[in-house]
Amino acid sequence: MSRAQREQNLRRLLDDLVAYARENAAGVPGPCPPEAAWLSESLFLSHSTPDAEFPGICRSNQLFCPQKLADLQGAPLRPDCAEAVLGTGGFVFLYAAPFRFPHTGCGFLFAAQLEGEHREHGVATPFDSGGLVDVFARPDPAESARAFLARHELPLPEHRDYLRQAMIDLFGHPVDYLEGRDPRRPGPIGLTGGDCRRVTHEVRIPERVFVRIGNLQAAFARTALVGSQPDVEQLFRWCELQGVDFVTFDTPRENNFRALRNECLAYIRGKLLSSPRS
Repeated sequence: MSRAQREQNLRRLLDDLVAYARENAAGVPGPCPPEAAWLSESLFLSHSTPDAEFPGICRSNQLFCPQKLADLQGAPLRPDCAEAVLGTGGFVFLYAAPFRFPHTGCGFLFAAQLEGEHREHGVATPFDSGGLVDVFARPDPAESARAFLARHELPLPEHRDYLRQAMIDLFGHPVDYLEGRDPRRPGPIGLTGGDCRRVTHEVRIPERVFVRIGNLQAAFARTALVGSQPDVEQLFRWCELQGVDFVTFDTPRENNFRALRNECLAYIRGKLLSSPRS
């Protein structure tokens, strides 16, 4: 899909959202809360990974797309996996949100400016695309998951215009989106089922994302992993030398993702909400 088609999708979806808000709120939407403007513009891009995969990422300095990972392993993508079904195997997946993907324990945050470097071929959707395969229910079951996805692909970084409007029209407060709460109104897209990823903006970057670059905002890992894995320790040392934030944490209850998510939320709150214009 071309960038022009993604821009057309954005105009249509914004029109749908404004019409939905007027119909369901019995009036013209109010002014934009400052939190919605600031969060939608500045919210970091997140990518989380299991502990076992994190050292390899630190060593290679790259997040690879699923197709590249399959090639490196000498095996094709499984035909039933979401990326094969949807044709998205050539992209690295991130969220314009805190870490959302369970069964992970480490992660990276990148500055929103990363999107601007991929304006031509980067893509966003106002939901997790993988959920279209056997998780979310689409309003028209006869429409294929791939066709539904194509109708909702948005340009980078302008997809954040839709994110801002959704924070205003669908959520009780913009911070509800940040914290993964359900919206107070389901919205016009019509997906049901699943969890907060149903309304979380996904950003897809073609092929690979380099880790040690100017857009790296922060790295997160368990303290024990940093201490036992030289590649992770080396990355965190690089972060310290470069002035990039890094967060280590303990997980006494063996729930790595919950600890990771909480650390990420606390970090974003401190960076974007405590003094948002600094």
